[in-house]
Amino acid sequence: MIQSDLDELLIPETELEELSGIALGDGFAGNFYRHGAFGDSRKLFSMLLNELLIFCVTLVVSLPVALLATQHKVGSFSDSQIFVWVLQLTLGLSVAIAVAWNLYRWVKARPLATLAGLLDEVDKYHEVIKALDIIDRLIAVGNLQANLMNREDAIEALNVTRESLVCALKTERILRENQEFIGRRYELFANIESNLAALMAMDVSDRATEYGRLLNEALEIGMSVHKEVIKLQNGK
Repeated sequence: MIQSDLDELLIPETELEELSGIALGDGFAGNFYRHGAFGDSRKLFSMLLNELLIFCVTLVVSLPVALLATQHKVGSFSDSQIFVWVLQLTLGLSVAIAVAWNLYRWVKARPLATLAGLLDEVDKYHEVIKALDIIDRLIAVGNLQANLMNREDAIEALNVTRESLVCALKTERILRENQEFIGRRYELFANIESNLAALMAMDVSDRATEYGRLLNEALEIGMSVHKEVIKLQNGK
C-alpha cells in the first residue's frame, strides 16, 4: 500500500474532472491529442473498440445505399458480380464515413489539446510518485540506503509540481470556458511562475542518488506544464 504522504500527492480522476470541468472517461474527445492514451493498453483498447463500433454503424448506413445504387444492375449481371459491387461500395462508403467522422471529432477536440497535454503531464507525475513508493519499499526491506533529507526534497518537489499542475488545469479551464476573460489569468500565471521558481531553487545534496533523479523528473514535469500554459497564453 502506498505511503500516506505519497497518497496525498496523487491527483485522482475525480479531482481532475472537477478541475477541468470535463468527464475524462474513455469517451473523452481530447484523447486524440493524448500521447499517453496510445501507450496505455487499456485506453488504446477502448479507443480501438470505439472505432470498431463506429465502423459497424457506418456499415449499417452504407449497405442500403449500396443496394439502391446497384439495384438497376439486377438481371443484367450475375449475382456474384452484383455481390462484389455491393460489398465494394459498402466498404468504400463505410471507410469514407468513418474517416470523415474521425476528422470531424479531431477538429472539434482541438480546443482540448492543451488539456490533453496537461493530463499527460499528470500521468508522468504519477509515475514519479510510483517510482518513489517503490524505492521506499526497497529501503524498508533493507535493499537500498538513502539519505532521508533527499526524500524530503523529493516530496517537496512533488508538492510544488502538484500545485503547478493544479494551477495549470485551473488556468486552462478558465481560458477555455471564458476566452474573453483576461485579468484573472495573469494572477494564475504568476502563481505558476512562483511555484516553478521555488522548485528550481531547491538544493539536492546528492544528485547521483535516486531521489535526486526523481527531483529532476519532477522539475521537468513542472517545466513542461509551464511551457504548455505559456503556449496557451500566447495563443489567446
